Amino acid sequence: MINNCYSVLAKFYDKFTRDDCDYVRWSQYLCKIASGSHEIVDIACGTGKMTELLCEKGFVVTGVDASPEMLNLARQKCRATFVCQDMRSLTLAHPVDMAVCVNDGVNYLKPQQLEPFFSGVARNLKKGAPFVFDISSSQKLTHTVGNNVFYWDDDNMTLLWSNRLRGNSVVMELVLFERNGCVYTRSDERHVQYIYTEEDVISSLEAAGFVLREVTDSYGKKKTELTSRLTFYAQRR
Repeated sequence: MINNCYSVLAKFYDKFTRDDCDYVRWSQYLCKIASGSHEIVDIACGTGKMTELLCEKGFVVTGVDASPEMLNLARQKCRATFVCQDMRSLTLAHPVDMAVCVNDGVNYLKPQQLEPFFSGVARNLKKGAPFVFDISSSQKLTHTVGNNVFYWDDDNMTLLWSNRLRGNSVVMELVLFERNGCVYTRSDERHVQYIYTEEDVISSLEAAGFVLREVTDSYGKKKTELTSRLTFYAQRR
């Protein structure tokens, strides 16, 4: 049986992303933009790694994610409000001062869902509020991730992660073997991430009512042709 995204993998997520993502530095970029803001929504918040850092800086944060398993872990980290909700149907009690979506959340949207998602974010933001998010770049998904195999192995678990390019997407098959005494339990998940160009994203943002402020590499660095993570800073009109 193939499980829902980030159900089985949830408890290992922080371990897998420990060395891959510099959440602390990313949070510094976000906090600079958030200066003067009070309430922030962290969309596709996962296990709450960024939510926790924003809470520590004094912001009132709502974390939104579709995975109950990821949210259960997030609730153990900080006293933010956590809501189990599909990012494509974002609905907050009232508009907030800023929205963030960290670490590939937007790549999970199908092309026809991109502009409606941005429109949904705009409806939940105050006028002029910033929206910062990232995507894995076309360069990364096509040449690093696509048609490649990765693995993670330690004394208690083994993860096999095989990818294949399929048109404008990457299909990711993840097989996890978790040690339970002398027995290993197998679990399977399938993820699909979609490949977007910078122009695709900007066009959808503008159509949804945002003004682009800047595009950087990994939250504030100067982007190049080899940039693997594009970060977009936009503002609601």
